[in-house]
Amino acid sequence: MKKFSRMAIIIFIGILFLAIFSFGFGNDFFWHIKAGEYIVTNLKIPYYDIFSWYGISNNLYWFSHEWLSEVVLYLYKIVFKDFGAIFFAVSMYIVLIVLLAIIHKNKISKNIFFTVIWSLLGMLVFSEVMLPRPHMISYILLVITLYCLFDNYNNKHSKKIYILPFISLLWSNFHGGSSNLVYILCIIFLIVGLFQFNFGKIMADRISKKQIIRYLIVAILSFLVLAINPHGVKIWAYPYQNMGDTLMISSILEWASPSLNNASNYIDFLILGFVIITMIISKYKIKLIDFIILGFFLVLGFKSVRFIPLLYIASTFIIFNFVDEYVVSDNRIAIVLIVIMLLISGGFLSTKLKSNYKIEQIPDNIINYIKEKNPQRLFNFYDYGGYLIYKDIKVFIDGRADMYSNNILRDAIDLQNRGYKYLLDNYDFDMFIIPNNIALNIHLSTNDNYYVSMQEDNIVIYEKR
Repeated sequence: MKKFSRMAIIIFIGILFLAIFSFGFGNDFFWHIKAGEYIVTNLKIPYYDIFSWYGISNNLYWFSHEWLSEVVLYLYKIVFKDFGAIFFAVSMYIVLIVLLAIIHKNKISKNIFFTVIWSLLGMLVFSEVMLPRPHMISYILLVITLYCLFDNYNNKHSKKIYILPFISLLWSNFHGGSSNLVYILCIIFLIVGLFQFNFGKIMADRISKKQIIRYLIVAILSFLVLAINPHGVKIWAYPYQNMGDTLMISSILEWASPSLNNASNYIDFLILGFVIITMIISKYKIKLIDFIILGFFLVLGFKSVRFIPLLYIASTFIIFNFVDEYVVSDNRIAIVLIVIMLLISGGFLSTKLKSNYKIEQIPDNIINYIKEKNPQRLFNFYDYGGYLIYKDIKVFIDGRADMYSNNILRDAIDLQNRGYKYLLDNYDFDMFIIPNNIALNIHLSTNDNYYVSMQEDNIVIYEKR
């Protein structure tokens, strides 16, 4: 049995490990790394914009809630040079998967076939988010949080839950945008623990008074320590402000709800269906706490695709409770199964290798041209902002959508998609760097006030006459 237990863990880690091959830099990595450089070099955390000419001139408040992650990212770059981004994402990912495998080692060893299927789903999920960004640390903190909360629920003598205020403190500085999860989950466990009933397939067991008190104490402490960050008590409202920002949610792809019209979102619906079917057909009762936690992360996951990895992590704490033991009787069968799954995974992910490991987002000759011209009022395509910041060019807008949301985000989107003349007049841009497949390019190409000064691949630079 120990042999199969080890094999199951190897499968769980090995298949998910292949998601590393889907690593990409993304757009936000570049301004994160420059923020970390600024903090380490100047030994101070920015509270107002330092990267956008518009933000600087208008003194835009920057809620730098990921400052500690940015410092870590920059330190990785110092140590590992150009490979720092890759090593950061890979190391965070390995910690995440190893933690999940260790915590659930007894459960995932019960049924190798089920472990393989669930691991493949996880590989597909994490292949989309293997980026050198602060959310990688949030995944680890969520695993620790759920482990402590479930341990307290299932063990009335557990004291592990008392580390959660410290986790909450770390979360508010590594990735403050989701740092409210600790106290929210504490409250959910507390409330569910008050019920006791047995209704059809769903059952609830009331937990002890000591367990309830522990949840209450930890929830309060976790909420209070969130304020120990550069922005103080503002962090209490910040996650809810983001979740309620309809402009940002409708404009930024990773904030959008999953849709069947987008093939990359199919995995979200696949996870949902897989978990629900497994729970329904299982002979085991559904604990109320499992049902509520799953429902909570389902709501988050279907509000925004960025929360789908959180749904997978939470589901891993639940789904194996509904799986019957099925031990493979022949090592050869298990080995063949592993090889097949690795080949499938590797084939799927290898298609991304060439493009994802390329750090250059914009050709150097274009970057050098912009620096030589030194525009004072540059308009840049939204996705180009991060890399331009990385190259020490002052931008109009970049991936910090929350900072721009109440200011220029709507104008930037309208300019890209519609090329409104009144907006061009309002901002008086002296240079544009945009892709050639957006509406603004069509408008500028027919406007006598601007001319194409440079073009390469699908990137066009316009200047004012």
